Formats: sequence, structure tokens, C-alpha cells
Amino acid sequence: MTAAINNFGGFYRTEVYVHEAKMSGANIHNPCVNKSLFQTTVYGKNVYLGFQHLKSLQSKIAYAIEENRETYGEFKSIEDFINRIAIGIEGIQILILIGAFRFTGKTKSELLVIARMLMMNFKPENRGWLLLEEPYKEYTLPVLARSPFEDAFDEIELLTFPVSVTPFNLLQTRYRGDVMARDLVRYHKRTVKMLAYLISRKHVPTKMGDMYFGTWIDVEGELFDTAHFADCLKRYPFQGGGCYLLQGVVEVDYHFPTVTITRMAKMPFIPDPRYAATDEKRYEMQHQIREDVSMTHREPYPQEINLPRHKMA
Repeated sequence: MTAAINNFGGFYRTEVYVHEAKMSGANIHNPCVNKSLFQTTVYGKNVYLGFQHLKSLQSKIAYAIEENRETYGEFKSIEDFINRIAIGIEGIQILILIGAFRFTGKTKSELLVIARMLMMNFKPENRGWLLLEEPYKEYTLPVLARSPFEDAFDEIELLTFPVSVTPFNLLQTRYRGDVMARDLVRYHKRTVKMLAYLISRKHVPTKMGDMYFGTWIDVEGELFDTAHFADCLKRYPFQGGGCYLLQGVVEVDYHFPTVTITRMAKMPFIPDPRYAATDEKRYEMQHQIREDVSMTHREPYPQEINLPRHKMA
């Protein structure tokens, strides 16, 4: 699973393999300057995401962190990190917002202020080891309130998916569906309502128009499939990655259930608490949630020629 994550996914995107690792019992951790490498690494049941997954963080910075730590040991503080790693304020901010300095016990708000104060007066030519390390000045900062969901939106911005919570935790609704994926086999020919997170959709051209097969996970993390025919898609189209409310009829073939969708609607996230004062950005981040789309570039298959079809006994 870690190999697929380091390959930035396989058939599915990286997020799906991270989810599967979690479902297999792994504890997923955001990048940490004292634990992570350039690539995702496993320590027993703990999986530390690699620096390579952070958008906008330069590769040379990621490698420098790894090499410096191997040579001189773990970083003691953010001050120690700035003294040892040639990095600008933008790179520091990325690492702070993903939680890479959580070992310090300081909040992200505190670390952002400390980093800016240090970088204002820091001279790169003074970077390096001192014979006698001077103590760093401790700043007394006001306590800044922070929503627990701010971390999740930081993760979406930097990784394209949340790690500290599931996408379901970010929904405005508390409804989680009437049926879970594990129970679908008991609902053959019955209509069900489900809340699900879109993983992928497979395009299939037909003589009636385009249709899709969808793959989803429910709130318990279990996978299930859906079928979306052309007439339904005209009224209820896909609207990008995210969570959807689904209604459809369950069809069980050879013990495998598929939900044929009759209605669906994308569910909105809560407003991004990081931009409480700017309405135009409060709903921007949910559009970064991705989906995997597999397109078929061919003409629809010709009509069948009335050959008999029999199900296996």
C-alpha cells in the first residue's frame, strides 16, 4: 500500500490508498520534520506521509530535511530547524500548516508568529552549528482561538484530501444515510438512500447517451458501486468530487450489489473557518476535492442480435 502511495496512486488517486491503509489498521500521520522522509514511510502500524505529497514544497527542501536529520539528529524546536535548514518563510508556513512541528507542543498560530519573528532578523550566513548554542528567546503570545476543522482544510489545500477527519465530518448535514454498504445485499430490488463519498466514475458510451459506473465509500469506509444511466444523468449529473446523497434501487447479481441511481445531489461542506471574514473563499476549498474519471473513447456497441442470455445457476 505504501508503494502505491509513493507512486501517487495507481488506478485510483493517492487518497484512496491512504484510506485503504487506514482501513487495514494503519495510523496515518501528516508529514513531520522528525519522522517523515521524502517518500511515505512505515514505522510498525504508523504511516508517515512523505514530504513529496506537499504541494508547493520544493524537493530540495524535503531532501535537505531528511539528510540533515540523518547527520545531526532530530530537530529540537522550530528555532533549531530554521538554524539548520536553508528555507524561506513560504516553506516554513507550509510545514507549520500541515503540522510538521507538532512535536513542539505549540499551536500552528503560535508557530506562525514565532517563525515570522525569527525570519525577520535571521541572517542566512549565520546558519549552522555554534560551539556554544545560544538559548532562544521565548515569546509570550496571546491564545488564538482555532477551529478543529481548520486543520482539515489545511490538509485539503496542501495534500488535496483531509487526514485528521473524513470528508463526512466536513458536511453541513449530520445525515449519514439509511443503509450502509455492508447491508446492501439484503435490499435486492428495494429503494435505498445513502450518503457516500465519490471515489471514481467509469464512462461508458451507449446508444441512449453516456452512462457511468460509480465507486463510492460510505461513512463506515466501505466500498460499493453504482450505475448511472443516461436519462438519470441528464437530471442528476455528477458535480465533481465530494459527498453525495444517493437514491436508487439495489440490484444483486451473483452476491454483488449495485445501486442503480434514480436521484442524487452533491452535499455542501461547512464554510472554511480559516476565511470567516471573506465570503468568497469560504466555499472555495471543497472544489479541490478530487475524483477519478475514466473515459472510454469509442462508439457505442451495436445492438445485440437477439442471442439468448442465461444466468449461471
